[in-house]
Amino acid sequence: MVQPNPYYAIQPAFTAGEVSEEVASRVDLDKYQLALLQAENAIIRPYGPVYKRPGSVYCGEIKYGGKDVLLYRFEYDVALAYLLEIGERYIRIWKDGKPLHAKGRRIDLETPYKERDLKNLRFVQSVDVLYICSGRFPVKKLARYAEDDWRLSDAAWTRPAYGDINLDEEATIQPSGRTGDIRLTAAKDIFTPERVGDTMKIEQYVNGETVSLQATENAESRALVIGKTWKIITHGTWSGKVIVQHSKDDGASWVDLRTYTSTDDYNPTESGDVDEYSLLRIRAEITKGTCHIDLSSYPYRHEGYVTIKDVADSRNAHAHVDKILGGMEATADWYWAAWSETNGYPRSAAFFQDRLCFGGCRRYPQRLWMSRSGDYENFSVDKEAGTVTDDSAVTADLMSRQAYSINHMDVGNDLVIFTDGNTWTIAGAETVKPTNITPKNQENYGASGIPPLRIGNRIIYVQRRGSVIRDTGYSYESDGYNGTDLTLLAKHLVRGREIVGGAYAQEPDSLLYFVTGDGEMLCLTYVIEQKVFAWSHFVTDGKYKAVCAVNSGSADKVYVIVERKIGERVVQFLEYFAPMPPSKKQQDYIMMDAALTDARDTATKEIPGKDVLLGKEVVILADGYFYEKTTLQETSVLPEAARRVMVGLPYKMVVEQPNWDAGLTDSGTMQGRPKTISTAILRLTHSFGGAIGKDAALQNKIIYDDERMELGEDVLYTGDKQITLPAGGWDTKGRTLITHDTPYPFNLSAIIREVTVGG
Repeated sequence: MVQPNPYYAIQPAFTAGEVSEEVASRVDLDKYQLALLQAENAIIRPYGPVYKRPGSVYCGEIKYGGKDVLLYRFEYDVALAYLLEIGERYIRIWKDGKPLHAKGRRIDLETPYKERDLKNLRFVQSVDVLYICSGRFPVKKLARYAEDDWRLSDAAWTRPAYGDINLDEEATIQPSGRTGDIRLTAAKDIFTPERVGDTMKIEQYVNGETVSLQATENAESRALVIGKTWKIITHGTWSGKVIVQHSKDDGASWVDLRTYTSTDDYNPTESGDVDEYSLLRIRAEITKGTCHIDLSSYPYRHEGYVTIKDVADSRNAHAHVDKILGGMEATADWYWAAWSETNGYPRSAAFFQDRLCFGGCRRYPQRLWMSRSGDYENFSVDKEAGTVTDDSAVTADLMSRQAYSINHMDVGNDLVIFTDGNTWTIAGAETVKPTNITPKNQENYGASGIPPLRIGNRIIYVQRRGSVIRDTGYSYESDGYNGTDLTLLAKHLVRGREIVGGAYAQEPDSLLYFVTGDGEMLCLTYVIEQKVFAWSHFVTDGKYKAVCAVNSGSADKVYVIVERKIGERVVQFLEYFAPMPPSKKQQDYIMMDAALTDARDTATKEIPGKDVLLGKEVVILADGYFYEKTTLQETSVLPEAARRVMVGLPYKMVVEQPNWDAGLTDSGTMQGRPKTISTAILRLTHSFGGAIGKDAALQNKIIYDDERMELGEDVLYTGDKQITLPAGGWDTKGRTLITHDTPYPFNLSAIIREVTVGG
C-alpha cells in the first residue's frame, strides 16, 4: 500500500535551460535544479523565468523560393542598419522589414555568387563599404552612396599582395620593354591561359651609373635612371647655373629639382632621394669658365609590375606594364599575385590596427595578409635604406604540421584567426609591423564554416564538424585562449545535426540563435558573468533556413528566412521575431508566426493575409478576441466586424521539468520511488492560456477568468495560479509538462509542486 508523503518543491528559475534525457538523473549537478527537459518554442530569461517565444511578423517573400539564401546585416552605426538578402547571383536590401527601391524599382544587385558559394561568403565593413570574400571570386565591395544608390564592384587594389618568389633560377623572364605593352619571354613553361588578367612582380638588379657633362655654355646631359638615391658632384671654375631636372613620366616632361648658382666660387656636392625609378638629367647654363659635372645613380633592386593580357604559348605572353620595369634583362626574381583565378581569392577578412586583413586562399590556405597601415587597398612593401618600413603591408603564415585553412577572423583586443583545425591569435598589445608579427597557436578544435559570434570579450563558434558549439576567450590564469563546450548538457539538440547559420541579439536578453540543417532553431541565453548558458529550441510550420540580428532602436531585431508550403507552392518568407512589450494587454503581443496585422478606422469582417497564407490553418485575433483555428479560404470572413485584426500560423510552447528529487533524506534518495504531483502553483507574469500535467496525455487546462475575455477586457494574468493536476499520475519520475498553443503570452517565473512519494 502506497503511503502519502507530501513534499513541496520549488523550481525558482530555469537558467540551466534545456538538457538532454541522459542528464535526467544527474541530481548531483547544481544546474539540475534549474533545468528543463524540454523548452520548445520557449526562451530562458537571464534572470530566471522561461517564456513563450514571440511570434514572427511577415515581411515578404524572398526572390527564389527553392534555393538557399544568406542574410547579413549592413550597419552604418547603431541607429542606421540594413538587412542584405543574398541569394543566387543577387543581393537585395531591406530596411525595417521593407525592401528598398530606387527609381520605383526594387534594388536588385547582380553578383557572381551561385547557391553553392553562399556558405563560403565572409564579410567585413568599414562605414559605408562592405568587403565580401568568397574564395572563388575577386573580393567585392558593396558601397552605399545614398539610400537608393548601392553599387557592387571588384575591389581595385592600389597594389595587390604577391605570393612566393620563383625558386627555379633557370625559369627566367625577359621583358621586351620597360613601359607600355610588352612581350614576356620565359625560359621555361610558366604561362597558361588561366593567367590572363593575373599580375606579376618582376625584380631586376639595376647597376649604378654616372653621366658626365663638361659645359662651357648651355648644355644638356642624357637622362639617367635613378632607383631612389642620386648624387651630383661639380668641379672647376665657372659662373652660371647647373640644374638637376626630374621626370616621372619616362622623359615626356621635366621639372627642375635642384638649381645651383656659382660666380667663380662654388662647386656643389649633394645627394638626394626621388620617387623610385625616376629619370634625372643635367641642364647647364654656363656664362664663364668650364664646369665639370657628374650625376650618379646608386645600384638597387627594382620592382616593376605587369598585367598579363594574352598568352601566346607556355613561354610567351603579352603584358601591360603597370609600373615601369628596371630594364630588359632576363631575371629569375619574379612573383605571381597571391590572389588570382589560378591561386584562388581571399576566404576571410577583418580590420585590425587600421589594416585590412585577408586570410587564406586556395594556393595559400594558411597565409595572412595585412594592408598598409591606413591604406586598406594597398598591399605594397616599402624600404628605406634597405629596411622595410613599419607601415608596409604584412604577410605571415600560420605554421602547423597540417595544412589547415583559415576560415574566419575576429577582432577584439587581439586578432583571433580560426582555421578548420585550430585557433590562432595575433596580440594587439603592441603595434603590428612587418618585422614583429608573431601568430600564436591557441586551441586545436577547429571551426566550421559558420562565422563566429562575438559577445563582449568572448567568441562563440561552431566546432569543425558542425555539431558542437564552443566559446573561447582570453584567460589570465592560463595566459591564453580557452573555453567550454556549450552543448555538453544538451547534446540531444545537436547530435546528428549540422549547424548552418547563427546570429547574436544583444538586446534585450543576450540570445544566440543557431539554425540546424533540418530546419529547427536553437536558442542559447548566454550571460557569462552570471554563468547562464540556457538552451531552448524553436519549431514552426515549416523550416528555418537562415537568421540574422540587426540593430533596431532599443533592441535587436532578429530576422529569419522560413521555408513554408502554401498550397502546392514551396515559398521562403522573410520574417522577424516580434518584440515582447511589458504590456498587460493581450492585443499588444504577436504570438503567431508569419503574422499579418491590419488596423483600420472602420470595423469590417475582412481577414488580412489571404494572398500570403491561403489554405493554411491559422489563428485569428480580432480586437483582442481569439477565434479558434480555421483554414484560411478566399471566402473567409470574421464572424464579427473588427478594427484590429491579426492572423498567422499557430505554434505550441512545451516546457517539461526533469525527474523530481529532494536530495538525500533520512531514507535515502527519492530516485526510483513511485511519486505523483497533485498540485502545482505557477508564478506567472502577463500570461493567459496553457495546460499542465505529468505528460501530454494527462493535462488539465490552466483556468483563468473566462468571463473577462467574453467581455472583451484585458485577460493577461499576473500572480500565483494554483492548478490541480489530473489524477492517475503515479510514476517513478515525477515530471511536470506544460503546454501552451493559444496566441497569448506565457511567462513562468517559478513553479511550486506538491509531490507525494510512495513507500
